[in-house]
Amino acid sequence: MASSPEIASTTINNECSKTSVKDETLLRFEPLSSCLDPNFWFKVCQLKLEVDKLDEVHRPIIGYYTSNNNPYMSFDCSSFNQEIIDETSFKYVARGYCLNKNTIDSFKICDKNELLREFGERLLDDFRSGKAIEDPSIIPAFDVLMYTDLKRYIFYYWFAFPSFSGPKYCLNDVPTLLENTLSSPQFDLLVFGFKNLKIDQRGFFGVISTKEGNLKVMTLKEYINIFKNNTESDSVGYLVFADPSDLLNNPGWPLRNLLYLILLHCPSIRTSVLKVIALRGSPSTKFSASMLFNIKVSSGNIFKQDAIKFVGWEKNAKGVFCPKYVDLSKTMDSTKQAKESVDLNLKLMKWRVAPDLNLDIVAKSKCLIIGAGTLGCCVARNLMAWGVRNITFIDNGKVSYSNPVRQSLYRHSHCINSNTYKATAAADVLREIHPEINSTGVVMSIPMPGHTANIDDHKNVDLLSKLIEDHDIIFLLTDSRESRWLPTMLSTLHNKLAITAALGFESYLIIRHGVKVPDVSTGEQKLGCYFCNDVTAPGNSLVDKTLDQQCTVTRPGVSNIAGALAVELFVSYIQLKYNVLANAKCCLGIVPHSIRGFLSDFQQIIPFTSSFFQCIACSTIVIDDFLNKKEEFLNNVFTNPNYLEDLTGLTSLKNEFENIEIFEMNDSDVEDSGTYSERV
Repeated sequence: MASSPEIASTTINNECSKTSVKDETLLRFEPLSSCLDPNFWFKVCQLKLEVDKLDEVHRPIIGYYTSNNNPYMSFDCSSFNQEIIDETSFKYVARGYCLNKNTIDSFKICDKNELLREFGERLLDDFRSGKAIEDPSIIPAFDVLMYTDLKRYIFYYWFAFPSFSGPKYCLNDVPTLLENTLSSPQFDLLVFGFKNLKIDQRGFFGVISTKEGNLKVMTLKEYINIFKNNTESDSVGYLVFADPSDLLNNPGWPLRNLLYLILLHCPSIRTSVLKVIALRGSPSTKFSASMLFNIKVSSGNIFKQDAIKFVGWEKNAKGVFCPKYVDLSKTMDSTKQAKESVDLNLKLMKWRVAPDLNLDIVAKSKCLIIGAGTLGCCVARNLMAWGVRNITFIDNGKVSYSNPVRQSLYRHSHCINSNTYKATAAADVLREIHPEINSTGVVMSIPMPGHTANIDDHKNVDLLSKLIEDHDIIFLLTDSRESRWLPTMLSTLHNKLAITAALGFESYLIIRHGVKVPDVSTGEQKLGCYFCNDVTAPGNSLVDKTLDQQCTVTRPGVSNIAGALAVELFVSYIQLKYNVLANAKCCLGIVPHSIRGFLSDFQQIIPFTSSFFQCIACSTIVIDDFLNKKEEFLNNVFTNPNYLEDLTGLTSLKNEFENIEIFEMNDSDVEDSGTYSERV
């Protein structure tokens, strides 16, 4: 640590504080100590992560103290609010600043003497300008230097209550209880006047006696104006301050700065005795413990700039000038700690790399994962890493012994007796990983074209439609082409963003389905869906297939790559508010329509296509037929493999291609027809 500042002779220690006035007439002040509520540090973390980031700024904060024999200044999460709402509170307000360093090294090596001088110079400027007279809550100034370990929830800090090393003050006589000077009616007037002051004026004010012998309470500004024009101590009444001291003959630290302020603006007091009321107790006790101090200045001119020195660093519990630290990692609720920690990496992105990243819209997105296999597990983990808190799984399969090694959400225990459904197991594991996740598993089969067993499965169609309608983003991660058809069609119906990930042995495809163009007059075209490039309807792909054809046989890394890219595509997409064109740009980069990768040569391309008006999943004719004659439409789809092709005109289109006459030409035909290059 940098060297601690030297302590002026007026600085109190506990031994000297208890010295009787008869032995020593030099006035000594009891220092303030800091008292921080744990929620203060939670607010510090939030501000550092989300607001200050890499900026080392002097952030204004508020402290509170009392006059009930309690020499502590307290801080909590409300200390960062600059507006004081509770005017009925009988706590006293102090204004200061906190400086949060970026690294522990910068916290250690900064020059503490120079820092205290900066704190003091700022206070002196407020005194000279009269700002502290207008707002007396500036008088008991404080500053806190800190470093926040956001990973371990350990906080290093050092408070300073800056004050002036001179002048020295002496007691003119023995301090006495105020009740020996004021009558009971005068106490009542004191309490009444105190309550009528604003909360930021109650810590320092003035009291004068009227001709009738009553007391009149006034603000510090009003009192100083009277003091400037009348220096007779008997006629100017009393200077009052809220005294946090618990020592009989030693006033609290705030008086030290108050006296300096009065000396600065009323120089004539240097030769006078100042009557000071140390307000102790509360209005309910009529401040019965208050003390009266008669104080005079005992040193010479201390207002020359080169003569002004500052003191005020706080001692630790052992009486040593050094920083303190607090470790909240063990006292924090584990769920809350997990919530704050998992978002740490995301919030750090906004510090330097992606300041415009919108994390709130990601966290609030409701994601529906259709297919809880290898891709589904990978997508769920990546969504959770991005801060998504609402994830629903759809799957009707059970966890088998071959699953856990590739599907990261399952364990060996899920395979025993083969009785654990993937959807519910995946949802449960997500909550184990992060208790704040709202995850649900829905066990259901997806009705598919060409599968006659689904002819009466209209209940699942309705359930799937409702689930898609209630979510913001749909991930189609099933292992067959026909199982993606109904979710694609329903996503188009509800205008939801759907992202499909499909795998080959060493290749992958990730495609975001187009959504409706909000303004067709712009000439923008809707992007295609997974089925827009096909001219055949999906059928039953499981008929007469061997085991290797029924399973998704891929290189193990393909699914992880595809799942991660699907989530990254989603996060990039929702950074933009409106319809996102192919390869549009956001704060994270481009937002492609589709991504095709080939692991055999480690290449990747990002092609895009417009929607196909005869698409068997997203075309208008399919959506209209579903809406107008739902049951008949579904029965035809499930029983007739060619129905979708007939409905959209693909059958006619293929017949036209078959009827086209193909003419073959030889080299002599080309020569007879003219120059080849011209023809081309």
